[in-house]
Amino acid sequence: MKLKKCHHIQIKFIYILLQIHIMFSIFNRKKKVMIFIDGSNLYHVLLRNCGRSDLMFSSFGEKLTGRKRSLVKIFYYNVRQELEGKIKIPDEQKKFLASLNKVEKIEIKLGIWKEQNGSIVEKGVDVLLATDLVLNAVKNNYDHAIIVSGDGDFFPAIDAVKKEGKRVEVAAFESNISKEASESADRVLKLKKSFFNNLWMPKRNSRKYSDKNRNSSEKKNSKTRGSNKRRKLLV
Repeated sequence: MKLKKCHHIQIKFIYILLQIHIMFSIFNRKKKVMIFIDGSNLYHVLLRNCGRSDLMFSSFGEKLTGRKRSLVKIFYYNVRQELEGKIKIPDEQKKFLASLNKVEKIEIKLGIWKEQNGSIVEKGVDVLLATDLVLNAVKNNYDHAIIVSGDGDFFPAIDAVKKEGKRVEVAAFESNISKEASESADRVLKLKKSFFNNLWMPKRNSRKYSDKNRNSSEKKNSKTRGSNKRRKLLV
């Protein structure tokens, strides 16, 4: 009887140890992070606030994630140009996307932009981002989502994701954060110029990149100067 009782106590003790180990593992597991970047939005605010846009996206993603969390994937959203019913990707955008494709953990999603009634209209980006945000939450692919955009159009998707038990953070410059995004997110990271120190491409590459993009921007702006058209650059 004593041997049976002793054996029972041992089994119970081992069971308790296993439960403690499981709980400890859960609490100490690094939270999985997915980052969702509105590329066109980010490009504009970087130029406006930092005077350059040649960002090293892998380093940017790691800094947003931090050491105590684990970066799973970065989704990068932008637009292609549609002219006369045909999709056209300019050479500079092709080069940029090709280089971005080589970055580990980045997945590129492209919508389109086209002229409509004299204005430039972007289509598909918000829908793509919101869809990926919700689908990956439902599939439990992340614990925390970081949206790099202050656009208020995403707040219905943010609310849906939070109902799945996920944490949502918004990272954007203060001047670019909408009231809806600020109120719906669990955390708002107000980006500043200093945040991007050491996150820029090496000067040899960045000068060539920035000059070409600046020229592209000037050409596009010259065509629409004096109007209230909404402008979206391609890179």
